[in-house]
Amino acid sequence: MVWPTEFDTRLGEYDAMELPGQQLSAATAYSPLDHVLNLDIKLPAACQRLTGIIATIGKSSNDVEIMQRMMAAGMNIALLNLSFGSRDEHIEAIKNLRQAAKNYSVVVGKNFPLAIAARLPGRKIRTGNISDTYVEPVELISGESVRLTTDETYKDRCSSSIVYIDFLHFAEQLKKGDIILLDNETIQLKVEVISTTTLTCKIERGGMLGSNKDVFVPNVVLKMPTYSEKDKIYIEMAVHHQLDILVASFVDSKNSILELKNAMGEKGKKISIVANVQTLEGYYNFDEILEVANGVMITRQELGSDISPKKLVIAQKNMIARANKANVPVCLCAHLLSSMRFNKIPLRAELLDVANCILDGADALVLSAETAIGIGPVETISCMASACKEAEACVWTKNMFQDYVEKTPMPCDQSTAIAMSAVLAAYRSLAAAIVVVTSSGTAAFQVAKYRPRCPIIAVTRYATLARQMHLYRGVMPLIYEYTPESDWQAYLEQRINFCAKWAMQRGFVRVGDPIVIVCSWKQGSEFTNTMRIVYATADINVT
Repeated sequence: MVWPTEFDTRLGEYDAMELPGQQLSAATAYSPLDHVLNLDIKLPAACQRLTGIIATIGKSSNDVEIMQRMMAAGMNIALLNLSFGSRDEHIEAIKNLRQAAKNYSVVVGKNFPLAIAARLPGRKIRTGNISDTYVEPVELISGESVRLTTDETYKDRCSSSIVYIDFLHFAEQLKKGDIILLDNETIQLKVEVISTTTLTCKIERGGMLGSNKDVFVPNVVLKMPTYSEKDKIYIEMAVHHQLDILVASFVDSKNSILELKNAMGEKGKKISIVANVQTLEGYYNFDEILEVANGVMITRQELGSDISPKKLVIAQKNMIARANKANVPVCLCAHLLSSMRFNKIPLRAELLDVANCILDGADALVLSAETAIGIGPVETISCMASACKEAEACVWTKNMFQDYVEKTPMPCDQSTAIAMSAVLAAYRSLAAAIVVVTSSGTAAFQVAKYRPRCPIIAVTRYATLARQMHLYRGVMPLIYEYTPESDWQAYLEQRINFCAKWAMQRGFVRVGDPIVIVCSWKQGSEFTNTMRIVYATADINVT
């Protein structure tokens, strides 16, 4: 989730009885048809977005001032794609992001918990560089032949007749008739002749090929090490600079995650690991991956190639539902607002795709080239934020809540029962927010599972935890930096007042609005057993 932004409407601009974003007639419907029939385009979207936005940092956005504006527009997790750029460039980006977060914290008057994530290259295969002799890109013409070689002589000498592939054992693991896709499926090749280092392929679907484009072989499991030497260098970098999130690419079983945890060692144990599922094998092993990962990313580009694009809609809905049921945050990547790489406004189909991802249950959405090398990274994030708020108003949360309650095993523990009660209380009282006092994040994550319609303000003393909580839908992390009281009840009251006053200052809670409180009766994450409702006052004082 994300903090309030400068583009959000303040709740005080509405009358006391107006509830933007609630779509109450639709939200309280008793059937899917009635829910859709009662959606009203005249009603305003909510003041606060619940879906997280993960923005990739690149040439267009690796600037402190632009990063600060991206945070103001709605970025809550900054992603470094380690497949591009050098180690030094990524270290510079990390320093810029931390400086930008520090600057923005001064602007908003609170410690802004920007999370920094890095995506490992993994088993990604790429082409070489187009030769200086040719004008990039070169054209591969349908019906003609092209040779793919692992001979490093051609690493910087690719042309329309020969293309370098950066995986040494590529040729020996393919067979005649295999399909090879280049540059996001733009170009399709069929293997005809195989030699030690070279594949001669027929160009079945031609196109323009530039440097360092992705290579994918659908329905073929290539024997490659899970983490290359390049990956290990970047793992060490992530641990050394204490990044918040590390995305493991091409995860096809839980062993990939366990191997990464072992490589990170004791110093990296606080870094959250997100499993990037991109293959059919990963789809089949998805449940075991959910058991060991802190989150999952579904990259639709490679996954769609492996299972076929027409099956992607089924895979997306199924995987999101499984992640939601397991209460593991799930984010979607690839082709969300692709046209905004070159344009200031999105395609209508892209906005509908964003909405569909949210209706499916995605916790966060990933912007890739749009913010890394696009013409307007700030405008893209702002557009995404607006689209998310409109879509969130259409979610039938009543039905989702009932589904997740029924899927909760009986008997449940006290913290789960409190989480369900808090969401139901917020729903029935039309609460403006749920405040969760947490030291481990567990209580906030449990509340998020049951999909409340209002923000979850999770207050904690731990900055790393606050940044990582952005992975979960609806969770708005707030860092409490004041000296704690020795008396637990007085300390609780301090933190709850701190949250309520901040929410009122930021304009998404008004005087008189109900606020649901979730906390422990004594210090410790295992003691979460208290839920109550208070009403915001100008000088709120919880008793």
